[in-house]
Amino acid sequence: MPLSERKNPGAQVALPRPVERALHRLGQDISAARRLRRLSQEDLALRIGTSLSTIRRMEDGHPGTALHTFLRALHVLGRLEAVEKVMAMENDALGMELVRDQLPQRVRTTRGSKPRARRSATDKEDTADPRADELEGF
Repeated sequence: MPLSERKNPGAQVALPRPVERALHRLGQDISAARRLRRLSQEDLALRIGTSLSTIRRMEDGHPGTALHTFLRALHVLGRLEAVEKVMAMENDALGMELVRDQLPQRVRTTRGSKPRARRSATDKEDTADPRADELEGF
């Protein structure tokens, strides 16, 4: 029986299979990283300030394990930065595409405002600011 369908005192919403698989895989990966670093489950529990049973549930991919427990374990194992990189906005291709779709097709001036008059070339030569050419067009 999948973890999300076990009978619990509190009502629990069934997890989609991809989420359940991801939780299980994350728990396995945390377990492997812990063992590679020669840490026992008890050591990890002490270092992140939780109980041994919570570590066991986390490594089993239990859906009731708090996100902060996973993140604290990743921090102790030196892998928290990897999660931050995955969730960085610049790596969110779909989100960036949605933002791009919301950009206006063109920008109009507000009603009643007129475009600024352009200065002639002789007026530009008379300016005292030597940076004026650098800022042309802004």
